[in-house]
Amino acid sequence: MEKLKVKLISYSMLVEKKGNDVKDPDRIVAESGAISHSKEFKDLSSDKVEHLINLLRDLGHESVFEHVSFTFSIEGISRVCSHQLVRHRMASFTQQSQRYVPLDPDFIVPESINNSEFKDDFLRILEESRDLYKKMVQAGIKKEDARFILPQAVETKIIVTMNGRELRHFINLRAGKEAQWEIRAVALEMLKQAHKVSPILFDDLYKKFID
Repeated sequence: MEKLKVKLISYSMLVEKKGNDVKDPDRIVAESGAISHSKEFKDLSSDKVEHLINLLRDLGHESVFEHVSFTFSIEGISRVCSHQLVRHRMASFTQQSQRYVPLDPDFIVPESINNSEFKDDFLRILEESRDLYKKMVQAGIKKEDARFILPQAVETKIIVTMNGRELRHFINLRAGKEAQWEIRAVALEMLKQAHKVSPILFDDLYKKFID
């Protein structure tokens, strides 16, 4: 997907830094888990952090994963993809508005159509919808009404915030080969970037879907 751009723009960080041996989200998760059953929950060693996260994951005690969050900027996806994305209700979304933002619509074309006998007809209809949208807006039709002509292939942008537990759930559902190709590409990019800043929390998923 040439147009797809996924960028991790923020994630949970410690106010008081405790060295560089463990990434902040991993330490936050481990200390949150340790506080429930141990007097010693601060300044955990890197080995202890890894042990605790793996133990919590294996036991299914994933509520502590909710203490960290990750925010992504996603561009170059279709409304088909964003409709799937916002079905994950335990997340926060802010999407580019077709009501307020003046659009020069661009479109996402599936490879299967781009390589088929229907390509020309498909592209022609997309162009016609874009031209009619522009004409209606220029004629004074409100953008919120003119947008009704735009197809689901129209390109959009969205900001997504998920806590660690929901992000793991999302990736498990959407990164597999059985997932629709566009949302799968998004999930894999989110996993790659989350793994860089929280390698212990996402290690099992990275090995499952990427390694």
